[in-house]
Amino acid sequence: MFPQRIKAAIPLITSATAYRSMATLAIRRETINVWERRAPLAPHHVKEIIESGTDVLVQPSTRRSHYMQEYEEVGAKITEDLSSATHIIGVKAPDPAELIEDKCYAFFSHTIKAQPEGMPLLDELIRKNITLLDYEKMTNEDGTRNVAFGHYAGVAGMINVLHGLGLRLLSLGVTSPFLHIGLAHNYDKVADVHPVLANIGKSMRRFNLPRVVAPLTFCFTGSGNVSQGARSVFEHLPHEYIDPLDMQEASINGDPGICYATILSRSNAMMRVDGKPYSPEDYAANGELYTNIFSEKVAPYTTCLINGMYWEAPAPRILDDADAVRLFGKGSQAKNNIMRGIPQMPHKMLAIADITCDIGGSIEFSKEPTTVGNPFQLYDPKTRTVHNDFSRDGVCVMSIDNLPCQLPREATEYFGNCLIPHINDFLSVTHNKPIVSQKSNTSPCISRAIITSRGDLAPDYKYIQTLRAERDLIKMTGARSSGTAKEWRSDNKRVLLLGSGMVAEPVVEYLTRSAAVKVTVASNEESQANSLASKYRNTVPQYLDISDRHHLKDEIAKHDLVISLLPHTMHPFVAELCVDARRNMLTASYATDQLRKVADRAAQKGIIMMNEVGLDPGIDHLLAMNLFDDIKRNNGTIESFESFCGGLPAPQYTNNPLRYKFTWFPRGVLMNALSEAKYLKDNKVVHVKSGELTSSAQPFEVLPGFNLECYPNRDSTIYKEAYGIESAHTVLRGTLRYRGYSSAMDSLIQLGLFSSKQRDLSGYTWNTLTKELLGNKSLTNSELRRKLTSLFKGDKYKVATIKKLGLLDESPLPANVDNTMDALVDKLASSLMMPEGETDVIIMNHSVGVRLPSGKCETHRSNLVVYGEEDGWSAMAKTVGLPVGIAAEMIMNGEIKERGLVLPFSKDIYEPMIKKLALEGIEERREVECDEFDF
Repeated sequence: MFPQRIKAAIPLITSATAYRSMATLAIRRETINVWERRAPLAPHHVKEIIESGTDVLVQPSTRRSHYMQEYEEVGAKITEDLSSATHIIGVKAPDPAELIEDKCYAFFSHTIKAQPEGMPLLDELIRKNITLLDYEKMTNEDGTRNVAFGHYAGVAGMINVLHGLGLRLLSLGVTSPFLHIGLAHNYDKVADVHPVLANIGKSMRRFNLPRVVAPLTFCFTGSGNVSQGARSVFEHLPHEYIDPLDMQEASINGDPGICYATILSRSNAMMRVDGKPYSPEDYAANGELYTNIFSEKVAPYTTCLINGMYWEAPAPRILDDADAVRLFGKGSQAKNNIMRGIPQMPHKMLAIADITCDIGGSIEFSKEPTTVGNPFQLYDPKTRTVHNDFSRDGVCVMSIDNLPCQLPREATEYFGNCLIPHINDFLSVTHNKPIVSQKSNTSPCISRAIITSRGDLAPDYKYIQTLRAERDLIKMTGARSSGTAKEWRSDNKRVLLLGSGMVAEPVVEYLTRSAAVKVTVASNEESQANSLASKYRNTVPQYLDISDRHHLKDEIAKHDLVISLLPHTMHPFVAELCVDARRNMLTASYATDQLRKVADRAAQKGIIMMNEVGLDPGIDHLLAMNLFDDIKRNNGTIESFESFCGGLPAPQYTNNPLRYKFTWFPRGVLMNALSEAKYLKDNKVVHVKSGELTSSAQPFEVLPGFNLECYPNRDSTIYKEAYGIESAHTVLRGTLRYRGYSSAMDSLIQLGLFSSKQRDLSGYTWNTLTKELLGNKSLTNSELRRKLTSLFKGDKYKVATIKKLGLLDESPLPANVDNTMDALVDKLASSLMMPEGETDVIIMNHSVGVRLPSGKCETHRSNLVVYGEEDGWSAMAKTVGLPVGIAAEMIMNGEIKERGLVLPFSKDIYEPMIKKLALEGIEERREVECDEFDF
């Protein structure tokens, strides 16, 4: 039996108070990487087991931190062959091929969340009839882990990040005593680093760090073993613990000779958006209702973040990508000096120890693990990339996924002390007994940790099958099952992009930032598709005639997601094929009645048909819904909503009567001028007839510097219900143009150029056509001017429009046109297309009339202005293509829960899309104007 000090730690379980006489325990060699030098038990633990009557085998390893001779001296047998053992333990998972059938194993398997990389191992465990005990699930009733390396992960992580902080400070022009501390594996034991920390403290107190960085502030997230381990190192520095909300004051006015620290737990970091108090039970059940105050209240005043807090979606992250832009986006500032030789720091937070190494998790921009050999990366939020060049911009991130192996002897001792009280119960487990029998013969701690037994998953872990099926379904079809499985991000997604025009490139660029996404650009413009595909990785061109149904059907079947950038009239045809093939589909266009009919079948098959995620429709929906949320959260009543958007040439390129230039074929714009419109004004429906749209235009005074006008667009009345603003008496959505556009367009309509009636136009010039439309091909020039003046009722701007557009010239009409609309389209396409080198601008405004509970009225505005780039993408391409790319990413990541027709009206869609658009520089500006003034 164990000595008395060990027995005291063991629960009294009468069925498992002695080692089983037939059991033989083996310690396997760790092979996962060169730095893994730990063992699950130290030699003195092995000695206790042997003295209790159980043989112990140890697989030879010259890499292990405890030497083979040490195990041999306490009675263990050093042998390569472990086949005679009944129970085999290690730290990390072995190669599946090395597993021995009909054994009991214990190690960290990384399978309980159905991690894809662990599934081959799990399959082999089941196939070989192995009983697996996973240390991660050796817990108490409250979920507290009994066996873990967390303390030493915290210790090693803290030592490493202090070294990294010294390197980052030096690269920014500041020397510090932290350069004298090495990485954790440079110390034989933790005590060896304590004198180094003491000397650092003396140096800090004597010389102080310069005020450009001091005082240093540290934030520890979590209160468990990881956080405690990190703090056990930190506390050897001169320090003072403070409240999280005191970090700002300490950062500005604190003593530069000491380090300030705060401990951030869920109870003081998480706040419900509705103001209700935090409770662990509520947080676990309703994590999506909480927001994290750290990013705004604490992070701006933190030098070094040490992250040891467990996180799981949908709870708010500690820091997300948008936070990174706000906190670290001023990297160039580091190149400026306060005075010669004294640099200005780019931002307060300089280093992060992501000890949890939860990639893309609680710290969203922790994109990949670092290694012991290459422990630090710099994340640059401006480019959303990581690099290793300390001379460049970014925040230093350490995210080593096996930190305890840097202190292998002490970590082994610590882990073994945790494990040894449970060895007796582990040895009572066999590979050939039912789970029910195992549970009755061993402790709850052990029985809870049995993952596989007798060639199957244990009952408590059958959910892994559901998770695997869910992930495989997403990978195969992009669709999700109706079960309750957790979300999974699947790899190697294949996207079929139909269309290769100007909007396509931002979509491809965004999607191919992920190495796991493969894009096929399918187009009948072969050279265009080839050119686009050549610019981006994992992108291939495919010649495709959309009318070739069989070819299109084959291509759809080969991909997980179809993005259609084709003309909107083709979307229903593509949608039918997507539903047949059970493939998700995405477009930026309006959800037409034809698409809605297809969507019913899509919902039945569990697939997504997402629409209206471009600019207008798209970004307009996102910003409107978010604005409504904010108003309603403050108990405001929405009384009116007016929304206008326009894609325009940049102001310096408006030198034509329309004050407009085309970025694609003009027919769509001209046909829109003939559309009808309907909106709600003071609870009355206002109809605008076909052909009267432009004549109804009004000056737009909200952004007066642009000299704009506006007119209604489509049916605005449907958005009262769609947006959930039933209290609004006015709902109007419309189009923005520079002043003069509507008058010019109206002149073309009045002249009769918008007719699609077929006629013989051979031999016509623009001059003769205009005269004929005025009633007489033989008009003299003076008579022509009088006729135009009479038609336009003396409007000189309209008369000038006809002349400046070349409609009085003797140039011939294009050949093969048989109606005036086609002739006009050709004319405008040849003269008013936006040339290379000129840029455009997108302008969007939402104005919401709000009545406050006090009775006062306000107007809340959201303004979005995006300019195109001279040598890059147009504003239109960015604001249509990037939201399409973001929506596609969300579909592939399983973030879209709805099935069938999906519009971006739900919070779980528009909130993340707005955040991701902000990272791309597409961000609104808000303003509030009081409607009542006191003089």
